[in-house]
Amino acid sequence: MAELPFDPAKLDAQGRAICDSMAAQRASQGTHLAGPYLALMNHPKLCQRIEELGFYLKFEGHLPREIYEFVVLAVARETKAGFMWADHVEHARAAGIPEPVLEALRASGVSHTDFPDPYRAAALLLRSTLPWQDIPSDVQSNAIRQYGMYSLIEIVVLSGFYQMFAAINQGFAVALPPGVEAPFHG
Repeated sequence: MAELPFDPAKLDAQGRAICDSMAAQRASQGTHLAGPYLALMNHPKLCQRIEELGFYLKFEGHLPREIYEFVVLAVARETKAGFMWADHVEHARAAGIPEPVLEALRASGVSHTDFPDPYRAAALLLRSTLPWQDIPSDVQSNAIRQYGMYSLIEIVVLSGFYQMFAAINQGFAVALPPGVEAPFHG
């Protein structure tokens, strides 16, 4: 695999404006353009559209932060997207996900672990969405009771959104941050 380089100097005026706007919006939330966004910035309009959905899900959606981060890490684990895990694990800790839940997720994923509430319903949804299967009606009903309709929909969309990011991370060989050890082996 080859990392897809990004040279901001090669952007036209419109691309530069998109890049600057995205960088400012992310900075307002305490984050920056990095990893897969740099590869995507080679196609600024597409990157902008992807970022619009991502920004909504992350900063304006209905999911509690800990469930959002649990879903992201579950997708990272199942797709072995190391950058995604490294980029989100500290956010997950800050959101209050207990260390034993994080370690069980990292070691075994959602398919082989019985997670405690409030993660159980999300894990059961992901057992269907990650292998692209229908969600059983009882799992869907339980998730609606626990999280609400909007959050159920956001979990399913988030699962697919981060599966797309896993493809971007893996396809463009997005490197782990310097000094970060690979979270998954084998």
